[in-house]
Amino acid sequence: MVGLIVIILIIKHIQAKEDIIPVLSQFDMAMLLPVFIFIFLHLGCLFIMWRTIILDIGKMNPRYGVLLHSFLGGRTLGFITPGNSGELLKGMFFTTGTRLKSTSLSMIHTGYSMLVRIVLGVLAVIYFFIKTPMAVKINIKLLVVLVLIAVVGMIILIKFKREKIEAYLDCFLPSLLVEFIHLFKTQLQGKSFIHFVTFLSMALAANLLVAMAFMVILAGFNIDVINIQGLMAFEAAYLITSLLPITPSGIGIREGSRVYFFALIGCNQTAVLCASIILFGLNIMVPALLGIGSLKYFWEKNSKE
Repeated sequence: MVGLIVIILIIKHIQAKEDIIPVLSQFDMAMLLPVFIFIFLHLGCLFIMWRTIILDIGKMNPRYGVLLHSFLGGRTLGFITPGNSGELLKGMFFTTGTRLKSTSLSMIHTGYSMLVRIVLGVLAVIYFFIKTPMAVKINIKLLVVLVLIAVVGMIILIKFKREKIEAYLDCFLPSLLVEFIHLFKTQLQGKSFIHFVTFLSMALAANLLVAMAFMVILAGFNIDVINIQGLMAFEAAYLITSLLPITPSGIGIREGSRVYFFALIGCNQTAVLCASIILFGLNIMVPALLGIGSLKYFWEKNSKE
């Protein structure tokens, strides 16, 4: 409901400035082919990372079909839950005895993507702080002060014992995030550094591929932002969407943040909104529709157990 209200408000705001339909009709359909390729590779990276985590970290050996059902079903659950949180339930598609373990592994799978999203998002926000300080209501002096405060705070925290830091986190961080940190540490404990680099590289590749897909869609509207500015705008918007997981699959929040950050680099707001809706359909709705069959598979399997 919140997402629908937000997207309606965004559409009304942009429609008041420029008619959306004529802009949408100008889209170059030939750009859909490379967009499909980038999205396919994006989803492929996420699936391969999921499969590798199950096999190498979880030491499980499920059938390939179960892995595919869990991945697609997770996309469907993510589509209908706030902030794509339903993707954490990919583990329920496995057998009864392994569901708890596989669910913890799904948290690690999501964690790598979250880590990449936060790091790139923070870099992007800093980029905009420096490039357009007035647009984000902050100046470089204030940024330096904030960074110094953060550094001093980290030094003070390091002086505490580990137990005190964990107790502090337990008090101030959401219980789900604390649980994720513990699971992440436990599941990766004793694993080689190569695993960490491999999963992080897959998550980074998936992130950059979907960013590239969005920039190519914008190119279909004759907006050339296939550069560092376009990437920074995408990542900053991605971060805002992640920090505000209040609507199903981030709808509304995602579109609003993209319109805002891409407007900072001179992009047409109407075209950005149209591009965001196109990417939403191809990258989120299509896999979610495919995952409906996976949910049916789960219900039938669960009724037999």
